[in-house]
Amino acid sequence: MSYSITPEQHKAIRDKYGIQYDRLVRENERYKITSIARSTAWQLEKEGKYPLRKSLGANSCGWSLVELLHWIDNPPLVEKINQPTKRRGFANGSY
Repeated sequence: MSYSITPEQHKAIRDKYGIQYDRLVRENERYKITSIARSTAWQLEKEGKYPLRKSLGANSCGWSLVELLHWIDNPPLVEKINQPTKRRGFANGSY
């Protein structure tokens, strides 16, 4: 399973954000857009829940800007949610 979007979704995102053409973004810009650590993005890519990187050469890669923006607009379902009310001692009012 891999993360992909349809041509219609691609056009809708470009129209929404006023992007005329898609482009590839490098790691620094990818981080600024998503605020996700490199290791977390890599793990989500392996699980098919994040846009795949495109190889730009032997030691470089980039991500589709439109796919990243689509991912932000349509985040994956999170299975493990931190539930602060289930922490030890919260039920009886002590911290």
